[in-house]
Amino acid sequence: MSTVLFTRTPCLTGLMKNVGIRKLPILANLGLLSNRMTISQIILDQRRVFTKSSYLQNLHFENKKTTITQNAQKFIKETGKNGSNAIKEGTIKFKENTKNLKDKTIQRSKDFRDNVKKIIPSDIHENIYTVPNLLTFTRLVSAPFVGYLILHGQVSLALALFTYSCITDFLDGYIARRWKLQSVVGSVIDPLADKMLMMICTVSLATTSEIPLYLATIIIGRDVGLGLAAVVIRYLSLPLPKTFWRYWDFSIPSAEVHPTMISKINTALQMLYLGSMMIKPVFLFYLSDQFGAETISFFLQYIQGLEITVAVTTLWSGLSYVFSKKAVKFVKH
Repeated sequence: MSTVLFTRTPCLTGLMKNVGIRKLPILANLGLLSNRMTISQIILDQRRVFTKSSYLQNLHFENKKTTITQNAQKFIKETGKNGSNAIKEGTIKFKENTKNLKDKTIQRSKDFRDNVKKIIPSDIHENIYTVPNLLTFTRLVSAPFVGYLILHGQVSLALALFTYSCITDFLDGYIARRWKLQSVVGSVIDPLADKMLMMICTVSLATTSEIPLYLATIIIGRDVGLGLAAVVIRYLSLPLPKTFWRYWDFSIPSAEVHPTMISKINTALQMLYLGSMMIKPVFLFYLSDQFGAETISFFLQYIQGLEITVAVTTLWSGLSYVFSKKAVKFVKH
């Protein structure tokens, strides 16, 4: 009966609408309340319940929002930390891999160089700037000047320069042996200087008809043959790689030349013969002025005998280089 009364009361319905009450079960429960409770108390209670419920819902929402924010921040922090660690680890691994690759490359280069050294021996350079080599070099340079002086009839200067060459030929060998300054280069350029001096003097004297043509041919032919042989021997004995610049680098020894005994004798005889032919005109004039015809005849016989001796020893010395096993020796690297 109370339920019906409250339901049909217009003011109650309006009040319930004002407080936002929409559910009928709440109205049905109003009949069970005590007569001392008023409608306003019921409305206040319902408001309290609604307000408390809204507050709890908002509080729950705020807590949930805070939790989500904290979780998101934690996730971002952990993700950033993990990313930083990953970058650091990647950088460390990259450096280690780069270092390992560099070490392997260097080691392989060393191994390759060692293998190349086993196949191609390293160059062995020697000191070529010695006093004996310097004297020999001056003899090489002076040879063309001797020929020039002979062709222009300056016998005194030619003989003086020729004498200097003969003295230095003996002196450089003595110094090299006395102070142990022997070198492979010296063993090659010393006979080369002798051959150049002999060839230039022979051509010059043959041009002025001071020596016979056959003897000039023998001397020049022997020296040209030995020169060509020296070019071939230098190429064959040069250690790998055989290049143009290494061929002319005389600090790289390749072969030693040991003159034979007959070759040394022949060189001395050639110097004596060519020197005699240089002073022959002047000496004949001096003999004719101071001595008789017998002295001149004796001097001419001496020249004739020396000429034949030089021809024989020149041929002999050339053959000695061909058949002697000790004349040329390759340098072992």
